[in-house]
Amino acid sequence: MAAFTRTLRFRLTAWYSVALTIFMVSFTLLAYGLVRRSLLHHHDGSLQNIANQTLRILSEQADCEHLTPEQQAHLGQIGRLLLIHEDQGKRSAFFLSPEMQVNPLVPDLSHATWRHLHRPWFQTLEGGGRPWRVYSLPYRTQMGRQGVIRVVEDLGEIGPVLSALREILLLLLPAGLLFSAAGGYWLAGRALAPVERVTAMAREIEAKSLGLRLPHPGADCEIGRLVDTLNHMMDRLERAFEAMKRFTADASHELRTPLANLRGLVDFVSRGTLTREELQEEMTSIGEEVGRLSQIVDDLLLMARADTDRLPLRMEPLRLDELAEYQVEAFALRAEEAAVELQFEAAGPVSILGDERWIHQLMSNLLDNALKYTPTGGRIQLDVRPVADRVRLTVEDTGPGIPPEDLERIFERFYRCDAARSHANAPGSGLGLAIAAWIAQAHQATLRASNRPEGGACFELLFPQEPV
Repeated sequence: MAAFTRTLRFRLTAWYSVALTIFMVSFTLLAYGLVRRSLLHHHDGSLQNIANQTLRILSEQADCEHLTPEQQAHLGQIGRLLLIHEDQGKRSAFFLSPEMQVNPLVPDLSHATWRHLHRPWFQTLEGGGRPWRVYSLPYRTQMGRQGVIRVVEDLGEIGPVLSALREILLLLLPAGLLFSAAGGYWLAGRALAPVERVTAMAREIEAKSLGLRLPHPGADCEIGRLVDTLNHMMDRLERAFEAMKRFTADASHELRTPLANLRGLVDFVSRGTLTREELQEEMTSIGEEVGRLSQIVDDLLLMARADTDRLPLRMEPLRLDELAEYQVEAFALRAEEAAVELQFEAAGPVSILGDERWIHQLMSNLLDNALKYTPTGGRIQLDVRPVADRVRLTVEDTGPGIPPEDLERIFERFYRCDAARSHANAPGSGLGLAIAAWIAQAHQATLRASNRPEGGACFELLFPQEPV
């Protein structure tokens, strides 16, 4: 029972029922009051007209102690009339219309205390088992005598009518509340049915079934927006989970070789049979493997964060020609050591909108890839120039090129072409071009790989142009 009362359906129905009860009780009381008021005041206008007409007749002479035959005739035609005045401090009725002769209210009306001396008032009195509406109009004659005009109207069967109305309202009120509460409970169930379905479906979604999505109710309502939000959240969870699985698989795959090399080197050194020079050489190899491990881990973490959209870009106008020139200067020493000619050409100043850190990373990865696959005596050309409404950056080398079957997969993670194409013993992590492709996509740029007709590979990057 306690669990039932805590449900949203019960609480919605309870709040709805309480609010409806307050409204219906207020409406019932207001409706009854208005009907009663309307019945009681139905004759007020005609009573006022009769009293005013009587006052005009009485004002035809200075004093009304003795009415003329004409006045009596006129007053007798009016009917429902009782005239009272003061005579030597005593109040008495000096005129009764014929139909008032047998009215049971006459004794009470003749001696009733006057409420006001200067303004009229209405009363509802009981007489003979019937309700009567009485209008009293005070007056003063030209001689200074005070009096009051009282006009009476039979309200008829107002009591039974009001009693029947009360019974009807008291019968309809609980019936209406009960029916409305039941209807509200049913409507709440209908309205919350999609929530129940969403809840049941959400329970079925686990780590192994993140590809499932909640059913949309088909309407742009609160439930529909909730389902959209939950589905978007599950999209992010699925991407994060897949990134985690990919990171785990990539790490286990890529770290196995350098860790095995390290283990072999450590075992070899631990034998203690090496000379000082051999020990120094082996320690240098260990340092190289550690550096490679560090680079792999950094690249893996970078791609994992990119997969979960946790690498926000700080976009700003950049001079791409200046950034490219900086990268060429940074790679000049490595190119000289590898006996590779590194050239740079820019067709004037060109600007793009991007994040400086990642643009440097992008060009560094492309130049590093070109340097690894360019043989001794070869050449690398970095070119920047505007093309129509775009900015093109190309990195060309004179290496062995890329096999046609590898062009479509060159930007995949850990994908490497034939190792024989590299003239250096530094195969890298296999993530450089994948990171470059992600940076290009994040900057709404296009990165393509192709082979030069005269031999060698060409990586072309097209950026949207930012006005200088």
